[in-house]
Amino acid sequence: MSLRPVELQQVVAEVGAGLTGAVAQKAWCPLPRLAYVELRVPGRSVVLCLCAEGDLARVSVAEERFPTPGEPAPFQRWLRHELTGFKLQAARYLEAERVVELDFEREDARRRLVLELSSPGGLLILSDSGRVLMHSGEGFAQRRNLYPGAAWTPPEPLPPDALAKAKGAVSRLVPVEGEDLPFARAAERLLGARDKTSRAETIRRRLAQPYRARLKRSSRTLEKVRVEASRGPDAEKHRELGELLAQNLYRLKRGVTEATLTAYTEEGTREVTVTLDPKRTPKEEADWHFHQYRRLLRGVEQARHREAELAREVSLAESALAQIERMDESLLLSQAEILQLPTAGEAAQEGRPFKEYVGHGGARIWVGRGSEDNDTLTFKVARPWHLWLHARGVPGSHVVLPLEKGQEVAQEVLLDAAHLALHHSGAKGEPRGEVSYVQVKFVRKVKGGGHGQVSFTREKTFVVRMEPERLERLLKSRHAEAPAS
Repeated sequence: MSLRPVELQQVVAEVGAGLTGAVAQKAWCPLPRLAYVELRVPGRSVVLCLCAEGDLARVSVAEERFPTPGEPAPFQRWLRHELTGFKLQAARYLEAERVVELDFEREDARRRLVLELSSPGGLLILSDSGRVLMHSGEGFAQRRNLYPGAAWTPPEPLPPDALAKAKGAVSRLVPVEGEDLPFARAAERLLGARDKTSRAETIRRRLAQPYRARLKRSSRTLEKVRVEASRGPDAEKHRELGELLAQNLYRLKRGVTEATLTAYTEEGTREVTVTLDPKRTPKEEADWHFHQYRRLLRGVEQARHREAELAREVSLAESALAQIERMDESLLLSQAEILQLPTAGEAAQEGRPFKEYVGHGGARIWVGRGSEDNDTLTFKVARPWHLWLHARGVPGSHVVLPLEKGQEVAQEVLLDAAHLALHHSGAKGEPRGEVSYVQVKFVRKVKGGGHGQVSFTREKTFVVRMEPERLERLLKSRHAEAPAS
């Protein structure tokens, strides 16, 4: 449902006519194929949206921006460095190639911002000589064989029949009289809300995926464990046979395969036919049944204990999934950092820079995997308002609680995260330890320091007495492992 050729022609022509001379003030690139450029015209600012994302592809004027998840993409820094202070000189739409070009100029320097809408779409910044300064879009550069310093050429044009069919589609844009840039605003009304809803549902699916995998695994295992836990009557039958044989050893002879014995029960006497192994003596036969009784009884006890654990895991996963399903669009979009993480189809979840555990009430707790991953977690994945924890005075993993903006952390959740911080540190195994916590925005990399070395201010510190049961629960809740195939 991306903008049709006639719609792109309307919007780009309008931008070229209405925004020529506008100065680029700010720029953002929250996602690889989504960028915003704020253009200043006398008396007002306009945020131009440039999206090369499949059926959401468009050029439009946005009322609000998609939130930037964690560390901005490298393309954002290039956008700001190369375009800030430049004036828009021209806007063109190359219909056959499905390319939008925006020319910028400042004194004797020129830059071109290119939006390629063919698959795979992407964004580029070109120098005044037409060479690539930077590109953005997953798989885009490889498919187009583009790299910084390469001369850019437009993609292959559409075949004539496909182009004719595309040009034949009518415009769906409904401009509102009296608006500035009515076609560009109509384009955002057409696709902007759908963009937000689509990305919110993607975040919902990615949040739910590890819990669905856990629920599937735990439910499947729970069925097997319940079968094992129900074998109590089998154990009791072996005990009864063992006692019956022990009472009748004098009547049994080695080598027979069957014997009919009289059992005395509370209900009276009854004849019981017992199958025997001719290779065993009568006593060995009785001992074998007692052994089976003890073995099954141990298995039943272990299975019942495991059944309770699995039932808790299933309940926890179901509770987390229900909570995710209740999240509204704005709450989902506030966790846009999830979109920067690889999906199961792109890479194994073990490729994440963190392990995910589930704390009290279904709270997610992220623990960095190593020194480099600590940097990635803290400075690229975590948001400024997330809570950051670390074992005080010893090396260890960075721990992040991905709270909602303005949310107060529950005491039990804080204790859960502190237990994990100590467990994944040099204080592992100690009965107690100190943990510092602070919002991510107060954490800074140590200049010249190695991976994972940080400094922080405004921290709070408390002593944690390790609770083995709490730690065991947390370690069993880990959701960062790759889903079972």
